[in-house]
Amino acid sequence: MMKKRVIGLFLFLTFTLVVSGTGCEQEKANPSPSAVATPKNNMKTLTIYSINSDTMDLIPVRVKEDQQKLSEKYITSLVLENLEEKDIIIHKIKKQGKSVIVSFSSKGKPVKNCSEEMENLILECFANSLLDNLKDCHKVIFRCDGRGYKSEHQSFEINEVYTSK
Repeated sequence: MMKKRVIGLFLFLTFTLVVSGTGCEQEKANPSPSAVATPKNNMKTLTIYSINSDTMDLIPVRVKEDQQKLSEKYITSLVLENLEEKDIIIHKIKKQGKSVIVSFSSKGKPVKNCSEEMENLILECFANSLLDNLKDCHKVIFRCDGRGYKSEHQSFEINEVYTSK
C-alpha cells in the first residue's frame, strides 16, 4: 500500500511538472521588454576647429549647421563664436577663385597682443575650418587690414598662401 502511495505521489508530481512546465515556457509567454528604438537625429552638424586653452592644442568641435549653403563668412563666424575671443576682429572675408582670403584688423588678435603660440593656433583654426568645410576652397590667405599680413611674429605677402589642400 505504501508503494502505491509513493508511486501515485511520484506520478502526480511528474504530471504536475509536465503540465505546469519548468518555467522556460513561461519566459517565452512573457517576453522581457525590448529596448525602445530612439528616433534618428536629423540635426546636421559640421566640424570646425577651436583651441583647448588648458593644453594649447587645436581641437575639432562639432557644431550645429544652421544654414543650407556653407559659405566662407558662415564658417568664419562659427570659428569666431567658438573661440570666444572678443579681441579677434575680422576686417574682411572674401572668396577669390579657389582661395578664401581672411583679413584681420590690425587692432586685435591674432595680429596684436597675441603670443606666437596663440597666433599660430588662431590662424590654424580658421584655415583648417575653411579647408575642411568648403568644397571649393583649396587655399587660405591671411591679410591684415586688406594688405599683407604682418604681426610681431609672422608676416605674409598680400597673396601669399598660408595653407592649401
